[in-house]
Amino acid sequence: MYRRVIHHRYKRRRFGILLLILTAVLALTWFLGKMTYEYFSRKNAYDPIIREAARKYCVDSCLLKAVIWKESKFKQNARGAKGEVGLMQIRPAAAAKEWTDVNHIDIPSEGMLFYPRINIEIGAWYLSCAMRRWEKYEHREELALSQYNAGARGMNSWIPSDYSGKVVENIKINSTKNYVADIMGKYHEYAEKRLAE
Repeated sequence: MYRRVIHHRYKRRRFGILLLILTAVLALTWFLGKMTYEYFSRKNAYDPIIREAARKYCVDSCLLKAVIWKESKFKQNARGAKGEVGLMQIRPAAAAKEWTDVNHIDIPSEGMLFYPRINIEIGAWYLSCAMRRWEKYEHREELALSQYNAGARGMNSWIPSDYSGKVVENIKINSTKNYVADIMGKYHEYAEKRLAE
């Protein structure tokens, strides 16, 4: 009799543990599914704005999208450690100020810089300026991305001595080297996907 009671308790405890594990697995599956759905729906949400800005500033839309992927993972309200804001991590006192100076308009408030259309517009313009600066170089995208990340002065030590020179291998700042390599990898991934469509 005593053994039967112990055995019955053991079975109930085992059933309770299995039920708890099953509940945890289901909750985790639901959570991961929700996060995956949100990520994939968010990452394509800005495609029309990206294409429009890319056409306007003669930048490949796949490159622009890869920058957004790296800078903010498509989170509209992303905020960086050095005051960067929005999808393309625009600095109000740097890229936004330069953009407003060129366009002879008042600098938008920081809150306005979170709006995808304004943020992508400024980021595309800034990237386009960098692309034009390095247009004679074979690896102009890598140089433009270096400038976007490290600033024009910060990259002087790795500008190739000839127009066909390598860039990524010569980048002195590890975070910038990883930044450029990651974006170029994602850029090629997006470009291949576009060709397959």
